[in-house]
Amino acid sequence: MNNQLANLIYDYQASVEAAVDLMQRSGIPRPPTNTDWVGTDIPQNGELEDGVRYFKHGYGCAVSLPTGAVDFDFGEDGEISGFDVWRLAGFADAKLPEYGFADEDALKECFKAEVATGSLVYSGYILYYLADATRPLISK
Repeated sequence: MNNQLANLIYDYQASVEAAVDLMQRSGIPRPPTNTDWVGTDIPQNGELEDGVRYFKHGYGCAVSLPTGAVDFDFGEDGEISGFDVWRLAGFADAKLPEYGFADEDALKECFKAEVATGSLVYSGYILYYLADATRPLISK
């Protein structure tokens, strides 16, 4: 796995986990499936603990954490470890060069290469997952 991409995925997943934890502390339950999330009866726009804003959409949510915005979808079984290149690019935003990518096209090429090697596995619907989720990612 490319170390720069691994670091970006790790940071993205950590932010998603923080967002979901904040949602739960604010009274929004973690859904057992992505379709259960669709049926979750909460306002589309709202405020979590500490004034953090969220936007509920389709199978996911965008949360404006103090550290930066993160947009994610719940997986088929409620997983929060999935990602796609669009979400990673949006998460990194102006910090993309800090992760070692000159621009979004460079990230896309790296992502495609990791899919081709089997390091990233397609879920069948939007999201990708690490092929070996038990292997720790290289942290910064």
